[in-house]
Amino acid sequence: MNETERFHVNQVARLRCCVGIRFSGCEGKEDVHHVAEGSGRRSWFAIAKLCEAHHVGPIGLHSGTKAFIRRFRPPGDSEYGLLVWTNEDLAKAGDAFSS
Repeated sequence: MNETERFHVNQVARLRCCVGIRFSGCEGKEDVHHVAEGSGRRSWFAIAKLCEAHHVGPIGLHSGTKAFIRRFRPPGDSEYGLLVWTNEDLAKAGDAFSS
């Protein structure tokens, strides 16, 4: 991971769960999730902050992507919508990060 990627990861890591901000039900520790299809190369710029419940819990993304998408309806009805939410959250938190 290069310096620019590390900076982005650190900024996203400081956010709250992007699903929990819009809904409720956050439980467990929070971590970054790589947004990608299949088993291809992952980008450090394609990450979203998720709590354990929304990441790997019974209602989480890794417990069934289609059910997760139907339940939370991220932009574009796609896992990539989590990046939209993350960018919105980064923009709102921008002033807090600059201090």
